This record gives sequence, structure tokens and C-alpha cells, in this order.
Amino acid sequence: MKCEPEIPREINRSIPVGPMIHKMDRMLSRNMASQVRAAGLDELTQMHGWIIRYLYENREEEIFQKDIEKFFSIGRSAVTNIIQLMEKKGFIVRESVSSDARLKRVKLTEKGIGSYEMFECLISRLDRELIQGITEEELNTFYTVMRKLRDNLEISQGVREEDEHAERTAEGSKGI
Repeated sequence: MKCEPEIPREINRSIPVGPMIHKMDRMLSRNMASQVRAAGLDELTQMHGWIIRYLYENREEEIFQKDIEKFFSIGRSAVTNIIQLMEKKGFIVRESVSSDARLKRVKLTEKGIGSYEMFECLISRLDRELIQGITEEELNTFYTVMRKLRDNLEISQGVREEDEHAERTAEGSKGI
């Protein structure tokens, strides 16, 4: 297996795409955390903010924990911990659903809605700062490239999951 990615000669970059995205994510996270603290919303983590936004934008729908897991691509136990903490802090409530007593709808409280409004102002300001000096064409190109990177990751993950399943199946059949 080759370790070095094949890069066309006309492309010259010092940092591969993955580490660059990771670095930008960390920079965005630090910036957002700083602004959240300055706004007095420091009991909210960034993930709390994203979940509050998701719940607010889908408030007319019945949202369950599994929807949050799927939307944010995070595991069940992590979401359980996040939801419990958000409920304890008063941002959300879990309500039983009449059609199935086992299901609990996740819903914003008034405090959660107020936090959403403040959080949204911070995100809008950060977004305006991020795109300063970037043309509409450059921004469209950025979104096109990001969609392609996401699609490539999804394809790569699908292939890896299929390969891992095939390896497990092959290993299992060796013991027969």
C-alpha cells in the first residue's frame, strides 16, 4: 500500500487537506468558545449550541435521540451524556410520546430558545467575519469542494465498513 498520496504536479500545498480541515476546525472552535464566554453563555458547549440550533430549526418535528445521533454522526452514549447534561442545565426536556411510551421527544425549553437566539447572533457574526474578502464565486467554489470532500469521505467510509465486514466474515469462517 502506498503511503504518499498522488498529487498532480501543478498543485503545490504544504499541508494535506485533512490536517488543514482539522486545523481550521480547531481555530473555529477556539474562536467560538471565546465569543460564547464573552457573551456569558459559557455553560453551553459548542455541541450544545449545535444541538440547540438543530432542535430549534426542527421544532415542528418530533426529534428523538436517534435523530441527533444520526444528524451529528455521534454515538449513542455520547448523545445520552450530552442530552442528560443539557436537560440538567434546563436547555431541553424529554417528553413521552403518546404513540410509544418508550420514546422520549427532545424539546427546547424557554431557556434553550433564548440561548439559541444569542448563539445564532454569535454564529452570524463569526460567519460574516469568516467570509470577509471572499467573493460569491469563491464561496460557491468552497461549498462545491466541501460537498465533494464530504461525499468522498462517505464513499471511503462505506468501502471501509464493507472491507471490515468482509474481514470479520473471513476471520469467522477460518474458525469453522
